[in-house]
Amino acid sequence: MLINGETTPASIYCPGDSITFDFFVSDTNIIYTFCWWDNFHDTIGCNITPIKIAFPLWYNASYPNNISYYDVRLYVEISTDSVPVLDTLTTRIFIDYFRTILDTTVCQGRNITISTITHGDIIFTDVQKDEFTPWDTLQSASGCDSLVRWQIKMNPYIVEEYNISSCDSVIWVDKILKRPDNVTGDYTDMIQHIFKTEEQDVCCCDTLKILIVTIIDEPQLILTFDQNAFCKGEDMQGIIELETNFTAFDWIYYKDKKKERDSTWTDIEITNIEIDNPGFYYVTAYMDTSLYEILTDLRIVNCSLPADTLVEDCPLIIPDVITPNGDGVNDVLGIKKLNLERENELTIYDRWGKSVFHQKNYQCVFKGGTYHNIEEAFAGLSRGGQKLPDGTYYYAFMYDAFPKKKVYSGTIVILR
Repeated sequence: MLINGETTPASIYCPGDSITFDFFVSDTNIIYTFCWWDNFHDTIGCNITPIKIAFPLWYNASYPNNISYYDVRLYVEISTDSVPVLDTLTTRIFIDYFRTILDTTVCQGRNITISTITHGDIIFTDVQKDEFTPWDTLQSASGCDSLVRWQIKMNPYIVEEYNISSCDSVIWVDKILKRPDNVTGDYTDMIQHIFKTEEQDVCCCDTLKILIVTIIDEPQLILTFDQNAFCKGEDMQGIIELETNFTAFDWIYYKDKKKERDSTWTDIEITNIEIDNPGFYYVTAYMDTSLYEILTDLRIVNCSLPADTLVEDCPLIIPDVITPNGDGVNDVLGIKKLNLERENELTIYDRWGKSVFHQKNYQCVFKGGTYHNIEEAFAGLSRGGQKLPDGTYYYAFMYDAFPKKKVYSGTIVILR
C-alpha cells in the first residue's frame, strides 16, 4: 500500500493535512478494494480507486469523542486455477495536535477572566465547579499546530457549621427564620451566609457559614432527684437530672435555710449535675446565646423556665460502741453522714444521768473510710481527761439538719 507514493509514510499527521492511499498492481488477476474507518464511526466507505482523505480541523477536539485516527484496509483477492487467495493489508493513521493544559485556581463563587488568542477574553462568573476554556490554537512554523487550554480549578468555600435553638424565631444578618404556620412539633431549618475575604487567595477563600436552627414546640424542664440514692452509700453523693429541650442552665446553690447564695455557676449543654452537698438547688434554663460572640448580628427569641429541688441532709449513723484501746480501730466516736456545715451539740451521760462529755459543733466524722477531726473527738475520756469505765452510756445529739432540726439519742458502749 502506498501513501502519498511512499511505502513507509509518517505515523502521525496534523489536522488539515490530506493524504492519498493507493496500491500498485500489474497483474490483472488481482482484485483489490480499499475500505476505511475512523475510531468513532462505522465504515466510511469502500472503493477500488485510490482514496484521498483530508483531515478536518477540530479546534475543540476532545478525544476520544472526536476522530483521532483512521484505519485503512486493502482487501486483495488473487485468482488461481483452484481456490482464490484472500489477503488484507491494514494501515492506521493517527491525527492529533500537540496539546498543553494550563492550571489556574479561583475561589468558589468568584469571577475570573482568561485571555486567549483565538477567543479573546473569556469571563467565568460565580464559579461553582471546575471549568475549561476552549482550545486556543498556536500556529507552528513546522510540524503540527499546538492547542492550549486553561483548566480553572475551583477552591470551595471554607464551611463553618453552627447549631442553635430558639423558642420562636432567629434573626441573623438580613434573614429571619420562623416556624411555618402549618408545622407542628419541633422545626429545624438552616440559614446560610457567605462572608467574603478582601483578597482571593488559595489559603483564604470566602467562608460559607451555616446556622442550623431548631425552633422548639413546647419548652420543657423537669428536674428529678433521688434522695434515697443520695443517702444510700457511705458518703453523700447524688445526681440532679434535667429532662429538657433547653441548651443552657444557670444554677444557684443555697446550703441552708438562710437562703444566702453560696455559689452560682453556668453549665452549657450539661443536664446531669453530680452533687455531694445537701441544700437548695435552683436552676434557670434558657437557650444558649454564646454564639453571639462568633456570629455577628445574630439574635434569637429566647425563653426560660425555672426549677428547683431540695436536697435534705441524710440521716446520721452514730456508732453504738467504741473501743478506745489505741489500735486505731473505733478508738473515737466518728459519726457517718455528718454535715460539718450544720450546727450541732453532743452530750454523753453515764447511767446515773451525769454528763461526762459535752461539745458544741462536734466535728469528728467518718467519711471515705477515714476518721476526720479526731483531736477533740470523744475517745472514752471524761471532760477532765480521765478514762471512763467500760460500760454503757447514753447520748443526745441535737443536729440543725436541713431542712428540719433533728435530735438523735441512744446508747454507746465503751469497750476496751
